[in-house]
Amino acid sequence: MTRNHSLLVTGGCRSGKSRYVLSRFHNFSGNKFLLATCEALDEEMAARIEKHRQERDDSWTTVEEPLDPARFFRQNPESTDLVVLDCLTLWLSNLLMHGMNETSILERADGLIAAIKSSNRTTAVVTNEVGSGIVPDNALSRAFRDLAGKVNQQFAAAFDEVVMMVSGIALPVKHPPVPFTGSLSLKNPNEFPEMEKKGVYDAIYYRRDMRHFLPDPVHPETLGRILDAAHHAGSVGFMQPWNFIVIDDPEIKQRVHENFKQANEQAAQKYSGEKKELYSSLKLQGILDAPLNICITCDSSRMGPNVLGRDTMPETDLFSTSCAVQNLWLSARAEGLAVGWVSILDVENLKTTLQIPENLHPVAYLCIGHCESFYREPMLQNKGWASRLPLKDLVFYNRWKGPPGDYRVALPRKPEESH
Repeated sequence: MTRNHSLLVTGGCRSGKSRYVLSRFHNFSGNKFLLATCEALDEEMAARIEKHRQERDDSWTTVEEPLDPARFFRQNPESTDLVVLDCLTLWLSNLLMHGMNETSILERADGLIAAIKSSNRTTAVVTNEVGSGIVPDNALSRAFRDLAGKVNQQFAAAFDEVVMMVSGIALPVKHPPVPFTGSLSLKNPNEFPEMEKKGVYDAIYYRRDMRHFLPDPVHPETLGRILDAAHHAGSVGFMQPWNFIVIDDPEIKQRVHENFKQANEQAAQKYSGEKKELYSSLKLQGILDAPLNICITCDSSRMGPNVLGRDTMPETDLFSTSCAVQNLWLSARAEGLAVGWVSILDVENLKTTLQIPENLHPVAYLCIGHCESFYREPMLQNKGWASRLPLKDLVFYNRWKGPPGDYRVALPRKPEESH
């Protein structure tokens, strides 16, 4: 999540909102502040406050702001901290109890939104959905219900991302905006319409290397579209060196799984200590869980011995096949299907199992199927194995590690890192 990113987390009582926020920002690098709006008006509420305090570790600093949370943002507008406001509806309740009318509270809410959006902080606001039950039997409760609904709409419209918690499960309601650079915003007669363009970037940013699958079958027409997209990948000299082996036979999948187990045990021996322990804890395949596996192969002999553009770089057959892998992955994400790449396999064993001719090379073994939800961030990043490298450290100009001259790339500020 980038700086100046705003997240609204809504849901019913005890739906897991606060716990979700703590979990999502557990590895945030920087100062973390909790703006608490609750006032301990009785022993039961005091106990609730203490329970929430105990759930937060020492990396959090609690700031009590029951009436004016915007003050915190106004005082340090340039800070790059993380701020979590918990919760919005208690703040509204406090304002009502202090005699403010609806118009004044809505104006106060607009002011809080403006303060948050003008800040350079990452900000998460926790709120409650209070209008899903029966109509309250008194005017004050009805006024609170209506006011909470209106304020939630204000925040949802203004914030970058909205997540709704249902029984402890996070349901994305509003995705973070795909980051377009200034150059992309310039009108180009050849560009896609805005929503179609956004769909392409969404597929890229929200693609994940998945390991958890549901047993639900993949519709043949859906897989047909995905394979057709893979077949339309770019290839040097239009060689199209790929083939796709679709695997649904449980016995074959079991043999491939045994291949993985042996190769994985050997790979684990290359690590030691905590790294080995972490490696052993990772789920690195979904061969048996996914309803389908797909092996993508490369035929170096396709199009004959002289392929346009390949003489000086014979490896371009493998590179071209990798383009087909990426097309498959992105189109699957657009279809809502999960894909996981299993590379920890003995290649010769795999070729024997799948009866792949000697002159062909397996490039990718993929698991594909439905999933309960996509990982919010790369699994290996979430588990602490690795993090995405800063793009600014990977872009050079005119020569290796060359500095920028008159032309400098405007690198985007993107939402949650993706893999």
